[in-house]
Amino acid sequence: MAACCVVVTLAASAPAAHAFDLTLGAPRARDGYVWVDVRLEDPLAPRIAQSLSRGMPATLELHAELWRRRAGWFHHLQSSYDASIRMRYEVWNESFRLERAGDAPLIVGSLDSLRAVLTRPLALPVGRMPGLQAGSRYYVVVSATIRPLTVEDFQEVEGWLGGEVEERRHSGFGVITALPRSVFDAVRNFAGFGDQRARAITPAFTLESLTDER
Repeated sequence: MAACCVVVTLAASAPAAHAFDLTLGAPRARDGYVWVDVRLEDPLAPRIAQSLSRGMPATLELHAELWRRRAGWFHHLQSSYDASIRMRYEVWNESFRLERAGDAPLIVGSLDSLRAVLTRPLALPVGRMPGLQAGSRYYVVVSATIRPLTVEDFQEVEGWLGGEVEERRHSGFGVITALPRSVFDAVRNFAGFGDQRARAITPAFTLESLTDER
């Protein structure tokens, strides 16, 4: 635990992660829902790519909100939608695995292929059509976060990390340099220093202006 605290202290002096770019397509109607296409631009910073290549997992989290404008009043949150994609490098077959709830896992063979997948447009259903009011103006806000390590991910390496520290607890400060670099990445990322964030807002639209793709 003491070793982890020192590592986190050292990580605090690292420069903040640069945000990647996020662009949104025009909202559209399909199957009774309002959809918006999300496109990430340059989502994998070198530090995140290196962390993935060392075996540390990462998660892309998307949060979309549909808002209704109200003149002279606070805007109204109509609905929201969350999605996440978990990424992990599988050392035994030298490939990257992407997992999203409700979809079959996707396996790619390189970081370049992983980047290509992450930069494809991703459609999100942000709200139901029956809840929209004719003549009202709406907009969509999407936030994206790439977390190099989540709580669930950390639990998977916590036991191994604890074993390393226990073995070397009498080694003094040298334990920090003796721990593998991937563990340093894990502790730093778990503390939030490796997170990348982006946010984008669509222009205002109305129920009547939505293109129906049925």
